[in-house]
Amino acid sequence: MLITRKKTVVFCILLVCIVFGWYAFKNLALWLVVADPLPPSIDAIFTFAGETNRLVYSKELFGKYPGTQWLISYPSKKIAIPLRKDGFDISRIQIVDSCKNTNSEAMFLVNWAVEKTRQSKKFSEQKPLQIGLVSTPFHMRRIRLEIKRKTKDKAIRYYFLPVPYNKCGFTQNDYKYWWKNYVLKPAIILELKKYVYYFFKYW
Repeated sequence: MLITRKKTVVFCILLVCIVFGWYAFKNLALWLVVADPLPPSIDAIFTFAGETNRLVYSKELFGKYPGTQWLISYPSKKIAIPLRKDGFDISRIQIVDSCKNTNSEAMFLVNWAVEKTRQSKKFSEQKPLQIGLVSTPFHMRRIRLEIKRKTKDKAIRYYFLPVPYNKCGFTQNDYKYWWKNYVLKPAIILELKKYVYYFFKYW
């Protein structure tokens, strides 16, 4: 009788683990997405290096928020040439060509934001410096992890503004069934590996 009970307990535990594991696997891509509603105003936009759709969406935001500053992580300052030709106010755009990866981008951004709040007395916990972060949807949770590990300054407020699904060539349904998409599947798996690496690296 005791052996039967033990087998039942073990079976129930395994069943719970399988169900939980399947649920976590199924929702992995959507879990990686962190998105805030568009705020009424922002002081700066930071575009992480990567696909062109990040720049395209950032252009939309730059036009939506007059007076904001736009920081672009890009390997060459030559990106400013087409922006100038498109009529963008280059005086409000800063090209950051020194970053090698997301970690260095996050470090640059945090240092820039902290310096910004020190230079201006108008930013405080009650009225923080507001920065919109633009990248691919599944990239956002790792960005949040890296920024939170680098600063707890309450005079800075970060908004996670991923490129909309349709502007990336996907739908929310593609993210829901990510393992069936031959383009999205390897990207999600790679992103999970990076997230786990940085999570334990800064533990």
